[in-house]
Amino acid sequence: MQQFRGSREQLCLAVMMGVCFEAHAVRAEEPVPGAVFKVRIAKKATAVAVERSLVGASRRLGDQRCRAVLAEFKDASGRTLAEGLELTGQTPQEHLGSLLFYDGSNERRCGVRGTLAVTAAPGSRVVYICGDAFFRTAFLDQELAEVTLIHEALHTLGLGENPPTSREITSRVMSRCHQ
Repeated sequence: MQQFRGSREQLCLAVMMGVCFEAHAVRAEEPVPGAVFKVRIAKKATAVAVERSLVGASRRLGDQRCRAVLAEFKDASGRTLAEGLELTGQTPQEHLGSLLFYDGSNERRCGVRGTLAVTAAPGSRVVYICGDAFFRTAFLDQELAEVTLIHEALHTLGLGENPPTSREITSRVMSRCHQ
């Protein structure tokens, strides 16, 4: 048996998440193309929360209505994110599977209240997960955790910020990808 390394609050949340994830697993087991994810986070509970959220985000991106959000945003060259992704020959799910997810607890931007994840830079394949904040959100609002990962995937495709604001990006992803 592996020993849990974290606070009591995290242990309680991890136990409750396990129960919630079991209920969610029926939907998560649906075939999801490209559902192999590169999560490099040492805290097991956080890594599991990210992996589960990636499965959900991938499932959402399998829906045409959700994928349409890629055509709503442009990269620095003026090309829509959908056009840029098409040039790679990847599906949105495959692109999500090509990203690297690391612990961002030491990232300055993760110290901003309400920040769940950050992309190293537009076009980078590295996404930093803001540990405890993401973990708590995945437990309390799985949809927001999944939408956050789609939001970050848009940045990995070259989407900058300000404009559009982070809130605007999340709002548009939420409206397109709500299930």
